[in-house]
Amino acid sequence: MRRVGRTGQILVVLAAVLIGGAAATGYGGRALSVLRAASWNLDIERAMDAVGVAPGMVVGEAGAGDGYFTLPMARRVGAEGAVYANDISRRALDRLESNARRERIDNIHVVEGDVDDPRFPRRDLELVVVVHAFHDFSQPVEWLRNVKKYLRPGAAVAIIDRDPGQGAEDHFWTRERILGYAASAGFGPVKVVDGISRHLIIVITPQP
Repeated sequence: MRRVGRTGQILVVLAAVLIGGAAATGYGGRALSVLRAASWNLDIERAMDAVGVAPGMVVGEAGAGDGYFTLPMARRVGAEGAVYANDISRRALDRLESNARRERIDNIHVVEGDVDDPRFPRRDLELVVVVHAFHDFSQPVEWLRNVKKYLRPGAAVAIIDRDPGQGAEDHFWTRERILGYAASAGFGPVKVVDGISRHLIIVITPQP
Protein backbone atom coordinates (compact mmCIF):
# COMPACT_ATOMS: atom_id res chain seq x y z
CA MET A 1 0.00 0.00 0.00
CA ARG A 2 1.42 3.38 -0.98
CA ARG A 3 0.25 6.79 0.14
CA VAL A 4 0.16 9.87 -2.03
CA GLY A 5 -0.01 13.32 -0.50
CA ARG A 6 -1.94 16.27 -1.87
CA THR A 7 1.15 17.48 -3.68
CA GLY A 8 1.33 14.20 -5.56
CA GLN A 9 4.03 11.56 -5.61
CA ILE A 10 2.58 8.60 -7.50
CA LEU A 11 -0.42 6.35 -7.34
CA VAL A 12 -4.08 6.59 -6.36
CA VAL A 13 -7.51 4.99 -6.89
CA LEU A 14 -10.57 6.62 -8.41
CA ALA A 15 -14.04 5.31 -8.35
CA ALA A 16 -17.08 6.58 -6.60
CA VAL A 17 -18.94 4.62 -3.94
CA LEU A 18 -21.24 6.71 -1.88
CA ILE A 19 -23.17 6.29 1.27
CA GLY A 20 -20.08 4.40 2.21
CA GLY A 21 -17.75 7.01 0.65
CA ALA A 22 -15.94 9.55 2.77
CA ALA A 23 -18.16 8.83 5.75
CA ALA A 24 -17.66 5.06 5.70
CA THR A 25 -17.34 3.13 8.95
CA GLY A 26 -14.52 0.79 9.77
CA TYR A 27 -15.22 -2.91 9.32
CA GLY A 28 -12.31 -4.99 8.19
CA GLY A 29 -11.44 -6.68 4.97
CA ARG A 30 -13.76 -9.16 3.28
CA ALA A 31 -16.28 -8.94 6.11
CA LEU A 32 -16.64 -5.24 5.30
CA SER A 33 -17.49 -5.98 1.68
CA VAL A 34 -19.99 -8.69 2.64
CA LEU A 35 -21.76 -6.45 5.14
CA ARG A 36 -21.92 -3.49 2.80
CA ALA A 37 -23.01 -5.65 -0.13
CA ALA A 38 -25.92 -6.91 1.94
CA SER A 39 -26.77 -3.39 3.13
CA TRP A 40 -26.68 -1.73 -0.28
CA ASN A 41 -27.68 -4.77 -2.28
CA LEU A 42 -25.16 -4.10 -5.04
CA ASP A 43 -23.87 -7.04 -7.04
CA ILE A 44 -20.30 -5.75 -7.20
CA GLU A 45 -19.06 -8.37 -9.65
CA ARG A 46 -21.82 -7.58 -12.15
CA ALA A 47 -21.26 -3.85 -11.65
CA MET A 48 -17.57 -4.27 -12.45
CA ASP A 49 -18.49 -6.26 -15.54
CA ALA A 50 -20.87 -3.50 -16.64
CA VAL A 51 -18.25 -0.75 -16.42
CA GLY A 52 -15.44 -2.83 -17.91
CA VAL A 53 -13.07 -3.45 -14.99
CA ALA A 54 -10.60 -6.06 -16.24
CA PRO A 55 -7.28 -7.65 -15.19
CA GLY A 56 -4.26 -5.43 -15.71
CA MET A 57 -6.16 -2.12 -15.76
CA VAL A 58 -5.00 1.06 -14.04
CA VAL A 59 -8.12 2.59 -12.52
CA GLY A 60 -9.12 5.33 -10.12
CA GLU A 61 -11.86 5.47 -7.55
CA ALA A 62 -13.31 8.65 -6.05
CA GLY A 63 -15.03 8.57 -2.68
CA ALA A 64 -13.37 5.25 -1.94
CA GLY A 65 -14.05 5.39 1.80
CA ASP A 66 -12.77 2.31 3.60
CA GLY A 67 -12.77 0.06 0.56
CA TYR A 68 -16.26 -1.33 -0.09
CA PHE A 69 -15.72 -1.29 -3.86
CA THR A 70 -11.95 -0.73 -3.81
CA LEU A 71 -10.97 -4.12 -2.44
CA PRO A 72 -12.97 -6.21 -4.94
CA MET A 73 -11.79 -3.96 -7.77
CA ALA A 74 -8.15 -4.37 -6.71
CA ARG A 75 -8.59 -8.14 -6.76
CA ARG A 76 -10.14 -7.93 -10.23
CA VAL A 77 -7.32 -5.85 -11.81
CA GLY A 78 -4.72 -8.07 -10.14
CA ALA A 79 -0.98 -7.72 -9.67
CA GLU A 80 -0.47 -6.28 -13.15
CA GLY A 81 -3.00 -3.53 -12.50
CA ALA A 82 -3.41 -0.76 -9.95
CA VAL A 83 -6.19 1.07 -8.14
CA TYR A 84 -5.77 4.71 -7.14
CA ALA A 85 -8.19 5.24 -4.29
CA ASN A 86 -9.19 8.81 -3.58
CA ASP A 87 -11.16 10.35 -0.74
CA ILE A 88 -11.37 13.74 0.97
CA SER A 89 -11.29 12.03 4.39
CA ARG A 90 -7.88 11.10 5.76
CA ARG A 91 -9.52 8.88 8.38
CA ALA A 92 -11.38 6.93 5.71
CA LEU A 93 -8.17 6.41 3.77
CA ASP A 94 -6.39 5.23 6.91
CA ARG A 95 -9.10 2.59 7.37
CA LEU A 96 -8.79 1.62 3.72
CA GLU A 97 -5.05 1.09 4.11
CA SER A 98 -5.66 -1.02 7.21
CA ASN A 99 -8.27 -3.14 5.42
CA ALA A 100 -5.98 -3.64 2.42
CA ARG A 101 -3.13 -4.78 4.68
CA ARG A 102 -5.48 -7.18 6.44
CA GLU A 103 -6.51 -8.64 3.09
CA ARG A 104 -2.89 -8.66 1.84
CA ILE A 105 -3.75 -6.51 -1.16
CA ASP A 106 -0.82 -4.38 -2.28
CA ASN A 107 -1.95 -2.79 -5.55
CA ILE A 108 -4.03 -0.02 -3.96
CA HIS A 109 -2.56 3.48 -3.75
CA VAL A 110 -4.43 6.08 -1.70
CA VAL A 111 -4.59 9.82 -2.31
CA GLU A 112 -6.29 12.59 -0.39
CA GLY A 113 -8.17 14.95 -2.68
CA ASP A 114 -10.28 18.09 -2.57
CA VAL A 115 -14.03 18.45 -3.04
CA ASP A 116 -13.50 19.75 -6.59
CA ASP A 117 -10.40 17.78 -7.63
CA PRO A 118 -9.38 14.17 -6.88
CA ARG A 119 -5.70 15.09 -7.28
CA PHE A 120 -4.69 11.80 -8.84
CA PRO A 121 -0.93 11.67 -9.47
CA ARG A 122 -1.30 9.98 -12.85
CA ARG A 123 -2.74 11.17 -16.15
CA ASP A 124 -3.23 7.79 -17.79
CA LEU A 125 -6.11 6.27 -15.83
CA GLU A 126 -8.20 3.91 -17.93
CA LEU A 127 -11.34 4.30 -15.82
CA VAL A 128 -12.51 6.30 -12.82
CA VAL A 129 -15.31 4.90 -10.70
CA VAL A 130 -17.56 6.68 -8.22
CA VAL A 131 -19.73 4.33 -6.16
CA HIS A 132 -22.49 5.45 -3.80
CA ALA A 133 -20.81 8.84 -3.54
CA PHE A 134 -21.54 11.15 -6.45
CA HIS A 135 -24.83 12.28 -4.91
CA ASP A 136 -22.83 13.73 -1.99
CA PHE A 137 -20.43 15.74 -4.16
CA SER A 138 -20.80 19.43 -3.34
CA GLN A 139 -19.22 20.54 -6.63
CA PRO A 140 -20.04 17.79 -9.15
CA VAL A 141 -19.53 19.84 -12.31
CA GLU A 142 -16.19 21.26 -11.18
CA TRP A 143 -15.06 17.81 -10.07
CA LEU A 144 -15.94 16.30 -13.45
CA ARG A 145 -14.11 19.05 -15.29
CA ASN A 146 -11.00 18.48 -13.18
CA VAL A 147 -11.01 14.69 -13.44
CA LYS A 148 -10.52 14.90 -17.21
CA LYS A 149 -6.83 15.65 -16.89
CA TYR A 150 -6.22 12.34 -15.14
CA LEU A 151 -7.78 10.22 -17.90
CA ARG A 152 -5.95 8.74 -20.84
CA PRO A 153 -7.59 9.28 -24.27
CA GLY A 154 -10.72 7.17 -24.57
CA ALA A 155 -11.04 6.57 -20.82
CA ALA A 156 -14.37 6.80 -19.01
CA VAL A 157 -15.92 7.80 -15.70
CA ALA A 158 -18.47 5.37 -14.23
CA ILE A 159 -21.01 6.62 -11.69
CA ILE A 160 -22.73 3.87 -9.70
CA ASP A 161 -25.48 4.78 -7.28
CA ARG A 162 -28.87 3.72 -6.04
CA ASP A 163 -31.69 4.61 -8.40
CA PRO A 164 -34.51 6.91 -7.20
CA GLY A 165 -36.57 5.53 -10.06
CA GLN A 166 -36.43 2.10 -8.41
CA GLY A 167 -37.24 3.04 -4.83
CA ALA A 168 -34.05 4.69 -3.56
CA GLU A 169 -34.36 7.53 -1.08
CA ASP A 170 -34.90 11.09 -2.34
CA HIS A 171 -31.34 12.24 -1.64
CA PHE A 172 -30.05 10.02 -4.43
CA TRP A 173 -29.85 11.72 -7.82
CA THR A 174 -31.91 10.85 -10.85
CA ARG A 175 -30.28 9.88 -14.12
CA GLU A 176 -31.45 13.19 -15.62
CA ARG A 177 -29.69 15.16 -12.91
CA ILE A 178 -26.47 13.17 -13.23
CA LEU A 179 -26.48 13.42 -17.02
CA GLY A 180 -27.16 17.15 -16.74
CA TYR A 181 -24.07 17.65 -14.57
CA ALA A 182 -22.07 15.50 -16.99
CA ALA A 183 -23.18 17.58 -19.98
CA SER A 184 -22.31 20.82 -18.18
CA ALA A 185 -18.80 19.45 -17.59
CA GLY A 186 -18.33 18.38 -21.21
CA PHE A 187 -19.10 14.66 -20.90
CA GLY A 188 -21.47 12.51 -22.92
CA PRO A 189 -23.05 9.15 -22.01
CA VAL A 190 -21.84 5.92 -23.56
CA LYS A 191 -23.85 3.51 -21.42
CA VAL A 192 -26.70 3.62 -18.91
CA VAL A 193 -27.54 0.40 -17.06
CA ASP A 194 -30.41 0.12 -14.60
CA GLY A 195 -30.89 -3.62 -14.35
CA ILE A 196 -28.37 -4.47 -11.61
CA SER A 197 -29.49 -4.42 -7.97
CA ARG A 198 -31.83 -1.44 -8.46
CA HIS A 199 -28.81 0.75 -9.13
CA LEU A 200 -28.03 3.29 -11.83
CA ILE A 201 -24.75 2.75 -13.64
CA ILE A 202 -23.88 5.67 -15.90
CA VAL A 203 -20.69 5.54 -17.96
CA ILE A 204 -19.56 8.86 -19.48
CA THR A 205 -16.60 10.06 -21.53
CA PRO A 206 -15.21 13.54 -22.29
CA GLN A 207 -16.60 14.99 -25.51
CA PRO A 208 -14.38 16.69 -28.13
